Amino acid sequence: MQPGIDPRIWSIARSVARSAMGHGALAVVLSGSHARGDAHAASDIDLIVVLAKRPSDSDRRGWLRPYRRRDGALVSLAWETARSTQASFRDPRLAPVFVPGWREAMIIADPPGVAARLQQAARRWTWESIADACDRWAAEHVTGLAEEVHKLAGTYARGQRHVAAAQRSILAVHLAAPIAVRRRILFGTDNALWDLVAERMGETWASVQARALAEGGESFDESCRAALELYALAAREVRPLLDAEQRAVVDGAIGEVAARTRPASGGSASGPAPRRPRRSR
Repeated sequence: MQPGIDPRIWSIARSVARSAMGHGALAVVLSGSHARGDAHAASDIDLIVVLAKRPSDSDRRGWLRPYRRRDGALVSLAWETARSTQASFRDPRLAPVFVPGWREAMIIADPPGVAARLQQAARRWTWESIADACDRWAAEHVTGLAEEVHKLAGTYARGQRHVAAAQRSILAVHLAAPIAVRRRILFGTDNALWDLVAERMGETWASVQARALAEGGESFDESCRAALELYALAAREVRPLLDAEQRAVVDGAIGEVAARTRPASGGSASGPAPRRPRRSR
């Protein structure tokens, strides 16, 4: 048994691994919170099954289905090939999760040594190997989120609270990833992403992000304005990476941010109060 792993969890992981190997898997590794050592009572068991080639549809619906329960625990199964894993190490969207995940993984079964080689590759990996791709992706992602700024501003002004709340949440949740890539943060799991970005970015980001996520019970209006402010902070962070067209898009969104968060004469943030649609009579 691996040290530090609950014997019950390890037994379940090995049982699922044996089944996968029987279906032709090359290797199976334990990843996620149980491999990192920060699992809680409700944590799932994350397993990566390494295959020689992309599985068939019937296999994905059968023995490779992503979720199952074993002995009261949720088991999450993901499949990869050696080639797809190596590609993930080169992808700015995936490397911040895949690289630490493979570095920390515990190999359960690996007769041909493919998982060991992937783990070695993850441990040799550096940000410098994909630096240009990272900067391009961070710039493109923040530019793309400009659309959500316009949607939030428009739906908020029209009093479409459900839509505005969804757009607010999209900004609050999705702005952290490009900043993590810009700041070269390996976060491994979404559970750590927002805290790590807040720590690296400092108090202003941390405070605005917390308000956008309504961590302190902020009102609907306050959290919407905070989401717009968070976009402005993200745009400032990636501005040196933007080309002329991207700057024009982002600057247009920043204009919406300024219009919705400008202090009113009484000293409070303006932004029109949400108007409810007029009822037809």
